[in-house]
Amino acid sequence: MSKITIKDVAREAGVSIATVSNALNGSDVVQPKTRDHVLEVARKLNYIPNVNGRQLRTAQTHNIGLFVPSMTGSYYGNMADSIHYLCKKYGYELHIFIVDEDKPLLASLQGQSIDGAIILFGMLSEQEKQQLMQSRLPTVFMDQEIAGNSISSVIYESSQHGRMAAEYLLGLGHRDLMHVFGVPHNYDSIQRLAGFEAALREAGAPLREENVISGRFEQAAAYRSMHRYLQEGHRLPDAVFAANDLSALGCIKALQEHGIRVPEDISIIGCDDHLLSRYVTPGLTTIRTHMEELGVEAGKEVFRLIGGGQGKITRLPGDIIVRQTCCFRPMAAKGEDKP
Repeated sequence: MSKITIKDVAREAGVSIATVSNALNGSDVVQPKTRDHVLEVARKLNYIPNVNGRQLRTAQTHNIGLFVPSMTGSYYGNMADSIHYLCKKYGYELHIFIVDEDKPLLASLQGQSIDGAIILFGMLSEQEKQQLMQSRLPTVFMDQEIAGNSISSVIYESSQHGRMAAEYLLGLGHRDLMHVFGVPHNYDSIQRLAGFEAALREAGAPLREENVISGRFEQAAAYRSMHRYLQEGHRLPDAVFAANDLSALGCIKALQEHGIRVPEDISIIGCDDHLLSRYVTPGLTTIRTHMEELGVEAGKEVFRLIGGGQGKITRLPGDIIVRQTCCFRPMAAKGEDKP
């Protein structure tokens, strides 16, 4: 696959190379209509400027771009705060871009005056990965396993987190388990389920098909899914592993409204150690994933790449935080049927 160059953009747009360069760099010498036309052509061609080449001609911008699908909830806010703090320490500004899932990621990078990018956005094709590597823009992914040229990944050990949850619940005597899934195409969602399922298969306690329900990392979505599950009359599982704490809290609310006690009737474990999990009653047992550390490590990595470092993959472990939403099931441990 040949790399798209600035000449290709200029030819397709019917303008000069200088006009394309000015449009991509946000220069006000280009008429708005012309600039919009050039950027649209660049997006269609999936063109990414060569950052290293551009920096040979111009000074660094001292800007870092954080590309995320949303800023809803505290997760993104906490992560952005930790990256912003590090940027200030290095004398950089952090710019946050909300990426539309229907829009190619590379289109969101077009014309942005940044020295490096930190990306939490799973919708990336193999072609886009190759084009991003060719661009040599220092980039750190937080939900993709990519390393090479100027690209690194800083990710959770999400598969291991799923395995930890399964082994903890199995150790308490639970055999019939449920998983509240996160978001389709999301790295952490997929990996947490994969690790959870693998541990259950190895223990001879595979998931029932109906025991994987949608949570979308949201309290309301998990509440609706659990409410529907209970209304449909499915057999109540021994325990639930939710892909994040907000989903766990939504499940607890639905269970309580149906007169089901946590943990007396069912155990629940979440993931992330959200601030709310420490103050709800009962306190939520969870896997602490150190979300602030994820942001800090991603920030450190993008500055290492800007300094000429080679791409690599960094994985962050987690820890089980035991609170009050899980308990031992001697009947389940003996393989007896629940009443």
